[in-house]
This record gives sequence, C-alpha cells and structure tokens, in this order.
Amino acid sequence: MSATEQFYDNALDASGRISDLEQFREHMEGFLSRERTYFQEEAHPDLESQFLPLFSATFPPILHSSLVVSSVMLIELELRAFADALQKHLSLPLSMSDLQGSLLERFRKYAVSLAGLEMSPQDGQWADVVGVFEIRNCLVHNYGSLDRFSRRAIVEGFAQRHGVPALENDIIKPDDATSAIVLKIASSFFDIIYEAALHRFPGPHNWPIRFRS
Repeated sequence: MSATEQFYDNALDASGRISDLEQFREHMEGFLSRERTYFQEEAHPDLESQFLPLFSATFPPILHSSLVVSSVMLIELELRAFADALQKHLSLPLSMSDLQGSLLERFRKYAVSLAGLEMSPQDGQWADVVGVFEIRNCLVHNYGSLDRFSRRAIVEGFAQRHGVPALENDIIKPDDATSAIVLKIASSFFDIIYEAALHRFPGPHNWPIRFRS
C-alpha cells in the first residue's frame, strides 16, 4: 500500500469513528432527555419522583465523561498509527516512542521536525487539543476534581474559551455541550494532520475529507 493510500484510508477510518461517536452522543442525549421527561411527567410522585435529582446530577456527567475519554482514546490511536505510517514510508530512523514528552508533544516533534510535514495548527487549536487531554486526565486520574490537579489552569482556560465543561465546586461536570465541543475539536485536528499528510504524499483522492462535527 502506498503512503497516499494508507493515509487516505486512515483518514476515512478516523472520519467514520468520529461519526460513530457523534451518533452515540445523539442517542445518549436522547435517552437522557426521555428519562428526564419520564421522571418529570410520568413517574409516581411517591415512589419514583425523588430519583429525578439523583438521575439529573449523576448519570449525565458519567455518560458524557465516557465520551470524553473515548474521544481522547481515539486521538491517541490515530496519532500512533499516523506516526507509524510516517516512519514506514519515510524510513525514519526513530519511532515516536523514542522521543520525550507527552504524546502530543512527541507527535508534534515527530510529524513536523523529523518527518517535515507542513502542519501548523493555530495556537488556539493546539491548546484546545491539549485541553481535551487534560480534561480526560483530570476525570480519570483525579476523579474530576481540580483540587491539587497540576494542569488545572489548562482545564480552566478551556472552560473559559468554550463555556464548557461546567466547573462546580472545583469538580468537572461534562454535559452534552462538552461532548459536542470535544468531538468538534477532534474532528478539526484530524482534518489538520491528514491534510498535511496528503499534501506530503499527494494522490488522486479528493480533499478535504469532511469529518463530521
């Protein structure tokens, strides 16, 4: 498989996975909306209605946290596959794992400095991807609490730029708007990196691929 074909196939795969996550988000929010309506309008006032506050406060953040985590996992998988393809088709002596830094830092060094791709996300775009990663890190490693979280300022900066996620008493509360923004950021980032790859390895394929957002 040529470099052009591999990067184009990888881009199509990334597009499909973003679409799958977006459909999951839509189904998830539909489920939550139906449950809210049930508790508000149909639940037995003595036996079930008391569960509405618990449902509203507990389930949406858990489900939307899972989508944030899944989105970051997808980005990680795509970046590793992207770097592996660069190493293969450019016969680079080093792998991305040979570099130091976070995954995003290593990817940027590998794709731009070693592979020579003309890839230059705007500072705000790069900060947004870093912000998504740090939201995930806080949710997974610090129970969503910003207290004593070393990258707190990054999460707060992201929330100030986008208005999400809600930060209530130093706790991250992801919601549907958070999930939608995270997917949009992932989609835009994939667009940037695969456009750079297909510029480096041109071929007959149409560009850009329209990632769903």
